[in-house]
Amino acid sequence: MKNSIVMAFVSLSAYVLLANAQMSTPWINPYFYYHYNAPLAPQKTDEKDGYNKHLSNYDDQFVSDSLGAHSFLISTCVRELRTTKADLAETTQRLNDTYTEVESIKEELKETVQLLADVVTTVENIKKEMKADAATSIGRMPKSCDDLQTMGHRKGGFFMVMGNKTIDNVYCDFTKSINDAGFKKMIGFFDVKTLPVYFHAQKSKSHLNVNTIVPFELLRLNLGNAMSLSGIFVAPKSGLYFFTYSGLSEGNTNARVELQVKTDTVDWTRVGQAYGHQVLQTFSLQANLELAKGNQIRLMLLEGQIHDNDNHYTNFVGHLLQEDIVQ
Repeated sequence: MKNSIVMAFVSLSAYVLLANAQMSTPWINPYFYYHYNAPLAPQKTDEKDGYNKHLSNYDDQFVSDSLGAHSFLISTCVRELRTTKADLAETTQRLNDTYTEVESIKEELKETVQLLADVVTTVENIKKEMKADAATSIGRMPKSCDDLQTMGHRKGGFFMVMGNKTIDNVYCDFTKSINDAGFKKMIGFFDVKTLPVYFHAQKSKSHLNVNTIVPFELLRLNLGNAMSLSGIFVAPKSGLYFFTYSGLSEGNTNARVELQVKTDTVDWTRVGQAYGHQVLQTFSLQANLELAKGNQIRLMLLEGQIHDNDNHYTNFVGHLLQEDIVQ
């Protein structure tokens, strides 16, 4: 369209220049005079007038043809301008529609950005919760439900915790506060032993020497290797022990046996005695003792004689009832 307008302008400019080139002066040019002056009265013509008349007829024809061509060109330009106007209107409408769509997309993007920000926030909160729930060391064995919660436990249930020299069984309800009475409930304790300690010692002959340790000839059982045939028991673990002794006195004398204990700070002391009259009487004693690791136990014959043979009348039994569990 722009090119057509330029062509029209150039054509009109060329026409004006050509017309000026053919006129001697604007005042004697027949075309100029014809269009810009009233008709003249008839005058006598000569050869020169005939020439001017012929030139005037020529210029009118040229002007007519040029104006017709330019009129067609201008009409074409007008049509193209109208078409271009319609195209511009349609393009403007499309641009408006596009602008509306872009604004809608911008709003959707804003919502998406906000959604992503919410997701990021949620993820960060989950990471913080996971970090808070992560296992944490307290530097020792747990002693309570509070310790278990600090270590990372969040689901309630039954747990083992360190008690006072025992492994306690407790129920923890982590939905309650620490100061709530239902936060911890003691169920009991576990019979935990790091080393089993059981022994059964027997004699197969009589013991006649007063004020001496009662030795044994046979160890039926000695789990933990705490008992020796010499008659000395050494506690391998701290805890609560049970001991029992039974024997048979000689037929012509009484018999008195004493159970003794030795600790790190106190020498041999009496725990209890067993006494049997003459005429082959059975005598016995039992004891529960709290022993520390390394404490010793023995039997001393204080009076009379102990009768025995292959029937094994004399029996000394002991075992660890409950071990002290310490960190």
